[in-house]
Amino acid sequence: MFSNWLLVSVSIGYIGLLFLIAYLGGKYRNKLKAKQQTIIYALSLGVYCTSWGFLGTTAQAANHSFTYVSVYLAPILLFVFAWPFIQRIIKTSLQLKITSIADLLSARFGKSQNLAVIITLVVLIGTMPYIALQLKAIIYSYQILQETPDLPIWQLGLIVSIILAVFTIIFGIRTIDITERHPGVMIAIAFESLVKLIAFLLVGLFVCYVIYDSPMDIWQLSKDQIDIEKQFEFSSLVGMFGMLIIVMSAFLCLPRQFQVMFVEIKEQKSSVMARWLLPVYVLVFAFFAGPLGLAGNLNYGNSLAADAYVLFLPAFNGQVWLSLFAFLGAVSAASSMVIVSTIALSTMLSNEIVFPLMFKFSSQQQHDFNHFQSQLLLIRKALVLFVIFLSYGLLLLSPPDTLSSLGEVAFGAIAQIGPALFVAFYWRKATLAGVLVGISSGFTIWALFNLLPQLGIYNHPLANSDLPKTTIVTLIGLLINIISLWLVSLLTRQSIREHMQSKFFYKDKEKAQWSLPIQPKVDIVELEFLVARFIGQDKAQQCFKQFHSSYSNKGNKKFNEAILFHAETTLARVLGSASAKLVTSFAISGQGMAFDQVAKLVEDNSTQQLEFSRTVLQSAIENVSEGISVIDSELKLVAWNKQYLDIFNYPDDFIYIGCPISQLIHFNLSQQGYFIKDITLQVEKRIKFIKAGSRHNSEYKLKNGKNIHIEGNPIPGGGFVMIFSDITKYRQTEKVLKDENTDLESRVRFRTAELEQANKELAQANYELAQAQDKAVQAHVKKSQYLKACSHDLLQPLSAARLFSSAVSLSPKVTDEERDQIKQIDNSLEIANSLLLDLNEIARIESGNITPNIEPIEVKQLFNMLTNEFNALTDEYQIEFHCKTSKLFIASDITLLARIIQNFLSNAFRYAHTGKNNKINKVLLGCRRQGNELCIQVFDNGPGIPLEKQKQVFEQFTQLNTINSVGPKGLGLGLNIAQSLAHILNHKINLESQSGFGCLFSINVPITKSIMTKEQAPPPASMNLQGVGVLCVDNEQAILDGMSKLLGAWQCQVFTAINAQQAKYIYKKHEDEIDILLVDYQLMEGKPEDIDMDNLMNEKSSKQRSINKLNGIELIEQLRLVSQYSLPAVLITATTDENLMALAKQHNISYLRKIIKPIALRSLISSLLTKELEKNYAHRSPYPQ
Repeated sequence: MFSNWLLVSVSIGYIGLLFLIAYLGGKYRNKLKAKQQTIIYALSLGVYCTSWGFLGTTAQAANHSFTYVSVYLAPILLFVFAWPFIQRIIKTSLQLKITSIADLLSARFGKSQNLAVIITLVVLIGTMPYIALQLKAIIYSYQILQETPDLPIWQLGLIVSIILAVFTIIFGIRTIDITERHPGVMIAIAFESLVKLIAFLLVGLFVCYVIYDSPMDIWQLSKDQIDIEKQFEFSSLVGMFGMLIIVMSAFLCLPRQFQVMFVEIKEQKSSVMARWLLPVYVLVFAFFAGPLGLAGNLNYGNSLAADAYVLFLPAFNGQVWLSLFAFLGAVSAASSMVIVSTIALSTMLSNEIVFPLMFKFSSQQQHDFNHFQSQLLLIRKALVLFVIFLSYGLLLLSPPDTLSSLGEVAFGAIAQIGPALFVAFYWRKATLAGVLVGISSGFTIWALFNLLPQLGIYNHPLANSDLPKTTIVTLIGLLINIISLWLVSLLTRQSIREHMQSKFFYKDKEKAQWSLPIQPKVDIVELEFLVARFIGQDKAQQCFKQFHSSYSNKGNKKFNEAILFHAETTLARVLGSASAKLVTSFAISGQGMAFDQVAKLVEDNSTQQLEFSRTVLQSAIENVSEGISVIDSELKLVAWNKQYLDIFNYPDDFIYIGCPISQLIHFNLSQQGYFIKDITLQVEKRIKFIKAGSRHNSEYKLKNGKNIHIEGNPIPGGGFVMIFSDITKYRQTEKVLKDENTDLESRVRFRTAELEQANKELAQANYELAQAQDKAVQAHVKKSQYLKACSHDLLQPLSAARLFSSAVSLSPKVTDEERDQIKQIDNSLEIANSLLLDLNEIARIESGNITPNIEPIEVKQLFNMLTNEFNALTDEYQIEFHCKTSKLFIASDITLLARIIQNFLSNAFRYAHTGKNNKINKVLLGCRRQGNELCIQVFDNGPGIPLEKQKQVFEQFTQLNTINSVGPKGLGLGLNIAQSLAHILNHKINLESQSGFGCLFSINVPITKSIMTKEQAPPPASMNLQGVGVLCVDNEQAILDGMSKLLGAWQCQVFTAINAQQAKYIYKKHEDEIDILLVDYQLMEGKPEDIDMDNLMNEKSSKQRSINKLNGIELIEQLRLVSQYSLPAVLITATTDENLMALAKQHNISYLRKIIKPIALRSLISSLLTKELEKNYAHRSPYPQ
């Protein structure tokens, strides 16, 4: 009907328009207003109406089958009556950043990876035939409208598949984003929904009101051909209502529908219009499908395939342009479904299957942002090609009639997920096991009795039935799915993780102000099992048998109370009354814990407490200086300590558990001469006293001269604790004191006069010393404040200059000579930076403000950090740098120790050159174990240091005259700073060198026990940061300009703000585009010394600050609070306070000190972004790392 060139031109033009819309939509997505986003969201839901809705429903109406009404009626009913359910899914998806139906259900049921994989496979199998049908619809529409066939089906299908794959990859897989949103694609999908709606509406209006007078006219002309009674037969009604149930179950689970409804939405309020727009949208297709099918039958009959009626009816009556527009509508309906379904399936396959497997089997962690992102994007793109070309293969291999029926059958596979989605929000007791069994059983029924017969493997079991066989089998599968889910959930219990995750899916019930006590439901079998865990099975059975013999009326309130009291009383004999009460109360409180879990919990806790108490008691008794003995109610010895035995010097084997106390008293009295005559009487007297149970104190003197003080304390329930204290030294001292007391009083009077005079002299000396100290402290404070202010105010313009020079050097317009001059400027700025930092370091050391934080440090982590820093300088200094690390841990302050080794390495890099052209300049960082210490060494093969000058190099402002030194020249403070810091850390520092043989600087650090390995420092990252969104915040405009030029030269997307208020506004507007923050610390007006670091450590005071008084750390924290995603940040500052670095680390913020080294900044940004990407996807892996 149309010339080939016209169809090709229109198709190419339409495809180009889609590409342009998607590109502009993605580029200007942040300029869309809320109302526009609401309209786009509502229209994008029209992806539900595929080519089957555009072409297939008219064919069904032409064949006098009206079951298609169910497919349109289902979403209308859901949107009208189940809107609160849809809103709950939207709210939960936004809250948990859900990316697919598999991700949602996995999150509800304990983040189960097995469930996510099963749902992904079910959705993949159920969607493939449907995608193949859309490809077939595009090919069929093109072939039937062209004048002369020019290409076979396989070539047309290949072209269509490639075009759709390219579009999906370009606009759907542009970046790896945790939200999985694609604004450009959604705008294109909304446009296609509008095109197909207008096309179908125009064709319907033209046929119903131009060709014919009205739809009733078409019905009157066709009613003789329609068997009305057949439409109300049992089989037809079963098919219609059965299809309604299936579609309602599958609608929200369709990957394309879930993607546009719950993943692409940015705010819940954007869905308001969709509640009414989608039902109206679907109603248009439902209303005109019947008249168009009947009209086509009247005009064409069997001379034309019913699927083509919509395309040919306008042309049959002279409106060729409308047929061409209908062709674009059919293409829109098919292509939108393919694009969105492919994006959704590739997301599910990558996030739930491929990425977790990749992270499991990856031998090395990735820290290269560009490489890591490219790898993930490549996988996602490969999965897009896999999905589309798998569907293309299905199109080629399946016969046309099989493919059409497979599309209807595949709908039933998606429906098996519907029950799980419903119970995820409306049945708290649903368990992972129940959902797994339900989906698996329903899907198995569907596969065995629908899929395999449809593929021709064997006949359908309902082949000879008048009932709609596919619908019946799908309904049976759904029924078995629901029953299995319900039964297994009742028989199993949720894991703790499932219970925790379920809180995101249910509204918190408001607690009533008062309520009547709830009668506990007691399961006698489980209660008996609970008691048996503590007293044994036999005793528990005997205990409950005795109870049942006393109570005959079971199930009433008194019976429940009595059996609980009986169980509690029984347990109290073993656990104590408090623990017994806790066990029974917790077991019947309805917390969802089984009795066996309660028993295990209390049993483990009781065992641990008993063991702990026994250990503490034994340790306490053995470590007291007094002798202790414990007597039970039968007056027998049950416990004692070593000091007790030492005091009385009992014979061997005389003391044993159960030894009568009378025997011990008799022995003790026999050791005292004055009790020998009436010893038996004295023993009886003391026994009687102990039986009386009153406290008593006494003192004895043994034959060996020891004075023993005895104190007795009764034990509740019978028994005594006896404490024996050796007070011999006390008595001897008391005697000496009495003798000396008389002489002491005279001495006191004489000494008092001397002390009064000495005190007066000392007070005067202290006053003078205090004044001198105050002056010294003030001098140190003023010097430190001066250096801080000086360094901060100088570093700001120097940092801006360094940024501008680095940006200019990257310009392609700069000549080599100019680039060398810029490099000299950089070197000069680096010298100035080093001088300021060294001066500030010396001031801090001399003022005593450095307090080391000694903690275990992994040597490998320390060396990796230093290697990353100095590897970047090897080309500039022409040094071959090597590092030999260790797995040991050392005890030191990582910041101060790193500073010492940095000074060693800087010294080695600068002076390792000998001036010989044929000699390779080498620097080695390594370590050797020396007993309990680790000797960290820095060796170079430079000219060396003469022996007589080796002590001199550690003095301040000392530099040796070396003509071959490379790099910026300092003040000669580096080694002096290293020596001072080593003294603060109490580490030994050493230098070994000979002229002409290089230098070996070393520091000895104590080795400590290893701790849990911290995350290793990342290796140097890629230098490609193209497209990365960076928000720079600094109160110096010159710094912002320099940073903007430098980042722009790296092809970053740069946003700048000069204060906190502007930063918050920009971030709110461009949140989706900003990947990382670069923030200056001092955003407030004022000098660095005015900043109270202690106040900054207080989070409450930080929250009370006004927006114009925020510092960099506080601003970052506030931006992270409003951000929906994790937000990496770098704190850049000229402030030199060491506490600031610790504070930044505490808030998970990276730290750079001005003047900024561009290579260090570039590497840090790349590393942070790579870590963020890996974190987003590695957490999905269920496998142990």
